Amino acid sequence: MSRLKELTKIPQSSWPELLGAQARVAIASIEAQNPYVDTQVVLEGTIVTGEFSCTRVRVWIDRNRTVTRVPIIGKSSWPELLGAQARVAIATIETENPYVDTQVVLEGTVVTGEFSCTRVRVWIDRNRTVTRVPIIG
Repeated sequence: MSRLKELTKIPQSSWPELLGAQARVAIASIEAQNPYVDTQVVLEGTIVTGEFSCTRVRVWIDRNRTVTRVPIIGKSSWPELLGAQARVAIATIETENPYVDTQVVLEGTVVTGEFSCTRVRVWIDRNRTVTRVPIIG
């Protein structure tokens, strides 16, 4: 994979194709497609905490170990906002994932390179139009 493709690849964050699959198949598939996450198998009816973690995928199963809900990290990218106005992008991101903080950044601005699973940078041009796909990071 080229360095540019590697830098712009967005890891998978939901697996609707695994609904109805066996837990072991789901875990193997999730970990192969997104090596940055930790899968947790949870039996339906179990009470869990509601906090967001960008490194956790809960795989909900029934007593037969069949996946009962679409495994998902939480919304982590917004390709549909490319070309939108900054205010629309911010409102959409904060509505769809209230666990992240949005930062509006003007193209050409130098930013730090560290990853943060609670941050989404919204890159804009001088017209306040979104110029890059907003992603957690």
